[in-house]
This record gives sequence, structure tokens and C-alpha cells, in this order.
Amino acid sequence: MTFSRVFPLRLSGQYQDSKTYKARLFYDIETQGELLRDRDCEVFLLKGTQLVHPWSMKVGRNNGDLSDFKTFIDSLSYYVFHELRYYLEAGEEEMKDFFISIDFKDVHFSVFNGKSFE
Repeated sequence: MTFSRVFPLRLSGQYQDSKTYKARLFYDIETQGELLRDRDCEVFLLKGTQLVHPWSMKVGRNNGDLSDFKTFIDSLSYYVFHELRYYLEAGEEEMKDFFISIDFKDVHFSVFNGKSFE
């Protein structure tokens, strides 16, 4: 059983429609004493039906470098939308060219990792 630390660096993306932002998550991973830099994956920010905290994240085509990457994304989603209270608008015309960018500083997530990085 291996635990890794994921260091999210930046989340940046663009408005797609009233319920979706398409983004890239840039991150580093530390596993077994080795720091693997400059990783990234596609992430979607999706608006649900909840009134208080409607936004969540979903991994796109690249499921990341960890066997339990979805748990990391769920934790990061909670951190961004509940802890940081990051707010996204969801209007049509005024949002067409809207970009988001969140820089993460001094934060990491510990996750189970069953994959080998050989």
C-alpha cells in the first residue's frame, strides 16, 4: 500500500455553457520519496442542482496518475467550492469568453496510490 501526496498548482479553464467549465489541472506528485513534476489532466467544473454549493469537479479523458484519482478530485472540489468558497457565474452571453484561473499555494492532498511509476 502506497500513499502519495498531490500538490495542485493551478486550475485554469474556460466557460463552455451555463453548467460547464472545461479546465486543465496542473499538479505535482510525490510518491516513495520521488517528486514527479509537471503533470496535468482535463477537468470539468459542473453545475448541479444544489442551491448552496452547486459546483463540482469531474475528471476528463486523462484520469490522472493515481489509482484513486477520483477521490483526489472530489477532495479538491470540496476544497475549492466549500473551503475557499470559489464562486462561478453561470450566465450565457456575458460568460462566453470567461476564463478561470486558481493558483494553489501551500496545499497538498494525501491519497492512496496503487500504481507504479517505473
